[in-house]
Order: sequence, then C-alpha cells, then structure tokens
Amino acid sequence: MKHETIVHVFWERVKTMAERPAILHKVAGSYRPVIWREHGRVVELVAGALLKLGVNSGDKLSILSSNRPQWTWADLAILTVGGVTVPIYPTLHSPEVEYLVRHSDSVGVFVENQNQLNKLLSLDTLPPELRFIVLMDGHIKTNDPRVKLMTFDDLVKDGEVYLPNNPQALKDRLEAIGPDDLATIVYTSGTTGVPKGVMLLHRNIYSVCQAASVFIGFHADDVSLSFLPLAHVYERMCGQFVGIYEGLVMAYAESMEAVAQNMIEVRPTVMNGVPRFFEKIYNRIQTEVRNMPQAQQYLIRWALALGKRADKYAQRSHLMAAVDANEGAQEIIRKIYRGELRVADRLVFSRIRRRFGGRLRFFCSGAAPLSTEVQLFFDTIGLPIVEGWGLTETAAPICGNRLHDNMRGTVGRPLPGAEIKIAEDGEILVKGPSVFAGYYKDEEATKKAIVDGWFLTGDIGEFDEDGRLKITDRKKDIIITAGGKHVAPQALENLFVGEPLISHVLAYGDRRKYITALITLSPDGLAAFAKHNQITYSSPEELINHPQIQREIESVVAKKNQSLASFQQVKKFLILDKDFSIEGNELTPTLKVKRKVVTEKYKDMLDSLYEAEDLQMEQAK
Repeated sequence: MKHETIVHVFWERVKTMAERPAILHKVAGSYRPVIWREHGRVVELVAGALLKLGVNSGDKLSILSSNRPQWTWADLAILTVGGVTVPIYPTLHSPEVEYLVRHSDSVGVFVENQNQLNKLLSLDTLPPELRFIVLMDGHIKTNDPRVKLMTFDDLVKDGEVYLPNNPQALKDRLEAIGPDDLATIVYTSGTTGVPKGVMLLHRNIYSVCQAASVFIGFHADDVSLSFLPLAHVYERMCGQFVGIYEGLVMAYAESMEAVAQNMIEVRPTVMNGVPRFFEKIYNRIQTEVRNMPQAQQYLIRWALALGKRADKYAQRSHLMAAVDANEGAQEIIRKIYRGELRVADRLVFSRIRRRFGGRLRFFCSGAAPLSTEVQLFFDTIGLPIVEGWGLTETAAPICGNRLHDNMRGTVGRPLPGAEIKIAEDGEILVKGPSVFAGYYKDEEATKKAIVDGWFLTGDIGEFDEDGRLKITDRKKDIIITAGGKHVAPQALENLFVGEPLISHVLAYGDRRKYITALITLSPDGLAAFAKHNQITYSSPEELINHPQIQREIESVVAKKNQSLASFQQVKKFLILDKDFSIEGNELTPTLKVKRKVVTEKYKDMLDSLYEAEDLQMEQAK
C-alpha cells in the first residue's frame, strides 16, 4: 500500500517497458519518440539536480509553461524527490503569477521561455521563498542577484555530476514517498473569485488512475495527443498520469492552433477535449458543407440524416426490446440501416475521420457541459465522445460514461469507490478516495467545502432512472428572476451551440424581470454567411452591424425562444463586436466563459437593456 503512487508506477514503467515509446514530441519539424528508458533518465537527472539544489521533501515548486516534454520531466522529477508541484497557466499575467508563486511558497519555478521568465524578473520584489528559476527553452540573457538562474540543460548536467557521488540519495527520497503525502497544489482557474489552492495527495491521483483504468478500457497500443493545458487538473490526470498508469504513448501538440495538423501527423487513438473544442470542429465542418456544391451538400446531409435516424431507431429498439415480440421485423430494419450506413460511412464519414488521423477510437470530454447536438454529430460520424464530470477538488473525474454504455445528456455513473448524493436544494455532494485534502492555507474555505465528510461541489444535478448523473448548472450561476423563477443559464446558452453565426451566448438577468443576453459571432460563420448572401463589407465590425446579420440573429433567438417557457426566454440581447478570448481574460484556459468577469466588464451595456424596466419601477415609486 505504501508505494501505490503514480511516481512509483512511473518508475515501474521505466523498468518494465524500457524500449517502448513513452512520449512523442516535435523535433526539427517531425514527431520523434522518446522511449521509457530515455524518459526515465531525464527525470532521474533533473531529480538529482533538485537534490543538489537542496530541495527537501514537501517543498513546493511551480511550473509555468505550455505543454512540452520538459513540463512532464519537471513534474515527475519534483514528485520523485518528494516535492509538491504547483502548475501555473502560461496565459496568466505577471501579478497573477506572482500571487500563485508567493501564496504556494514555491522555492523554485520552471519557466518555458524568456517571456515567462520576464513575468517574474519584472517584479519589484520576488516572493521570499523563491531560490531558483529554471529556463526550459533558450539561454539566460541576464543575471539577477535576487535569484539563481539556470537553464534546463544546466540542470541535467548538474544531475549527471550529483548522482554518481550520491547513489543512494534519490532511492531514499523515492522510498519515503507514501499515499498520504501531498503531491500537488492545483489552483482553481475559476470563472469567479480569487484562486484557491487545491491540495491533492498521492492517493487522490492514484485512485483516479486506478478507477479510470477500469472504467474507460484503454488498449495497450493507444496513442493520445495532449493539447489541453497540463496546468489544468483534467489533462494532467486523464492525460499525463493515466497515460503513465496505462503505459500509453503521449504526444504533445505544438499548440491549440496546430492540433488539426498534429492529429494527422500523430494519428492518435484517444484524445481528451473540452466542449468548446468539439463545438468549433462541428461549426467548421458545417460551414465547409454550406460552401460545397449542391451535389456534395446533398450527399453529406443524406449521410448525416441517415445516421441520426439509425441512432433514433437504435435507442427505440433498445427501449422496446423487452416488450416487442416481433424480433424478426426488428432484425430486418437493423440490416437495412447497417447496409445504408456502410455506404454512408464509405462515402462520407470515413473521409471526415481521416482529418482526425484515421485511427481515433474515441474522445473524452470534460470541464463543462457538452451539447447533445454536437455529441450526436460525432457519434454519427463514428467518433464517439465519452463525457465525464469532475472538479479540481476531486482530482478530475468522479463520474463518467463508458464507450459501450454512453448516454448523451448525462455524465454517466460514479467511478469505482466514489459516492454521490443530491442535497435537498439539488447540489451534488461527493465522497471518495479522490476527494482533496483541503485548500492550501485556507481552513475556513475547506470547512465550507467539506461538511460531514461530503464535498459540496457547487454543481446542481439529478440522477436518471438508470443511475446516471445529469448536470443542470452551477449553483452560484443559477439566475433567479424578479418573479422568483429559476433559470439555468448553461442550459439556455447550450441551445445556441451549433448555430453557424454564433460563437458565444451569455445569459443574464438575476433579480430582473426578464432574461437578456450577450452574443458574440463566429468569424468563419460570418464570412460564410456574407459569401452566401453576397454581402460586401470592408471590415468584420461592419459585417457584424449589417442589418441582414442583425435580422438573422433575431430570427435565431426567436426560434430558440419557442422551446422555452416565457420566463426562460431571451427578451433582449446585444451583439458584441468581438469574441470572448483567453487574452481578454474572458475565457478560462479550458475555454469556459468567466461569467463574473464578463458581466462586470459589460455591466453598463447589460443594464441598458433594462432601462425601460428601471424607469417603470422608478415611476411606480
């Protein structure tokens, strides 16, 4: 039991799978493999150098970088010496980086490049615990008397010198690591508030890997492509650590923009994604289809419609199999669908799958609710998305669907060892081996989050009749109108997913008489709409404000309102002149809208939608 930690699993993989590929990364324009023996050697040398630098068990070390092999090598080396890894998003600005390094008491920081290094060196005062900074890529261009600066290559060389002279030091440190030791502090990126440091123990990480292994069903030769930020608990646990636990090959995408090309190069078999990633792919394919000749459009729409009909029949067949005695008729219908689907697959779906590398078995989705329309599209083309649910405080997945038992609109059943119950107000409560140890240096927040052994997730949900969990919204995001009606904004916003012109919708209206919304438009969708309708324009701003675009959005909103109760309907909206972005601090690194940030940023514009209402209230007084 003592050695049930992911770091011990890693060293077992190095020993037993020495000559097999462990990771793939771009070198001189092409992907190159690093075998487990070489993978382990780099981690060993970096760990030795950390010992030489005086890193003690329990010391915190930050990583400020995008995904790359050095991220993983640094992480595993920190864990190997009994240290605590503190991931930091490379998109954060200098004050935010300073806060996390200072609050976590980090003694060292691994930074990706000079740009990330400058976020620390530009500070007037460095965090007091910080002793050294390691530059992963590039050369040290300046000295700073306040802190020791060194390159990653320097670190590796120090390890080569230290380890032969101290042969037992690393083994002793590794032997001392146990399941109840702190492994990492992951700061919540959050859509609101000051980030809190979630303390995850080694047993939290190991339990997730163990449960995911049983639940998901990986193959020994699976290859994953990592593009979601490793600073986020989802990719680090379900990508890096589950990959180590299973002995999979993990390839590093060059960037978010290069994912499409990297999929063709790597030809992954499994991938993690977030809803926004799948929505963008779906919208891009829909836009491409609309720009095709009529004959090709007809073929693709026929294939997709056939797939949807087959899906509906499969669901009906599953539900009625127990009561329908005419099994012969059912089998005839199945054969008809199978035959037609083979034709559709050969002519249409297989060509789409080749754009994903041609070997992909399934995607995993997490971090936010997934639109059922988008999921149905991917299911139809033969690229199923398995949706799960979890939080930073549960070391990511606590619940999930299975490939052979995948129910859209749900996040599946609890993983082995997890307990889930619904409170009277609908909040989801969780208990299990993956639940965190508390918030770093914040006992008050910890006491509020864990009550009688149950973690209060803040999510609202319910179980269906088969024991699958459905997430309806975040408790703090629920809109309560002036009339006392409850509106789930995420459910409302998800109705607009798949609309070619629309990128984001943010619903608003807490304590107001009706719901309003901010809408951002898709550049690809706008361009396609303009081309189809022969609209000439000189700038994107001019196009956004074009009367025909405005009328089209009004039509879409009116159509969506038809399916909603009066109190849920979007009565007024504003179209913004640019999309939300990470750079604008409107999206998290996993592409979720920062609701509080956005509503504060556009508060005056939103309030202007209620001016008539406010005037009436004032007159009534």
